[in-house]
Amino acid sequence: MALPFRPKWRHALPALFGLAIVGGQSGCAHFARDQLYAPGDGPVATPEWTGPAPEAVTAHTEDGLDLAGYYWAPAADNRDIVLVLHGRRDNAGRMAGYVQRLVESGRGVLVASYRGFNENPGSPSEAGLIRDARAFYRLARLRGGPNGRVYVFGHSLGGAVAIQLAAREQLEGLITLATFSDLARAAPGFAEWFIPDEWKSLAALAQVEEPLLLIHGADDDYVEPSHARRLFAAACSGATLSIITGVRHRPNFRLIAPIVTGWIDAVESGQLAGTRLEGNASWETRARCAPR
Repeated sequence: MALPFRPKWRHALPALFGLAIVGGQSGCAHFARDQLYAPGDGPVATPEWTGPAPEAVTAHTEDGLDLAGYYWAPAADNRDIVLVLHGRRDNAGRMAGYVQRLVESGRGVLVASYRGFNENPGSPSEAGLIRDARAFYRLARLRGGPNGRVYVFGHSLGGAVAIQLAAREQLEGLITLATFSDLARAAPGFAEWFIPDEWKSLAALAQVEEPLLLIHGADDDYVEPSHARRLFAAACSGATLSIITGVRHRPNFRLIAPIVTGWIDAVESGQLAGTRLEGNASWETRARCAPR
């Protein structure tokens, strides 16, 4: 769930990467990538469902992998599907447990997983995770039908994946939680020499046309709120920023679900500019940039 670069690691990680030099450049890249993604070990536990259990589904990637996910169909009078992308050291099962509160709004929810995570085949990489997200996007479009509306929600690393997906596919809206602005800013300077993936979210936002909601905990000490502010400043598609007091890095959907569903309601009613959030949170909006 959290990125591996806590502030107190900032002096230890350069030493680890320096030691990895003895393994050669390719060895360093493999080591760094393992530290970045670090999929959890062991079987994926089934959460306790508070309502109806989801359907177990499989998404097929363009390079031939079958990836496991969870799906709740929308209510009969709702056309929305929220595609959920989890963070590092997480899995689709645990994330489904968090986001099942979204189902209460009547929207469909599709929880994705990645190669190398969730007992899936393959090894994680930036290009691979983007392919995986696109595979689940195609599944969401298939399940939603010709009139379906697909929103994407990404937590932490999953937010970076979501931004890359939005730069490549047509969505109704993009939502991130606790997401870093660029990997180079999240990782120590020494580490970025060896990590073969870049996750340049700020640059990718130039290709994002969908409305954007950036949620961040004010007390997040894994990925600091300054990352969300940089993303908010760079967005040109119409953006909303919510910094929530008392929230850390973990996806606390007791507080987050009403923000997500309320924002989607505002997008669909065309009332984003007038939307306000109750409670201990800031709430800022930026209009779409003028055409260049």
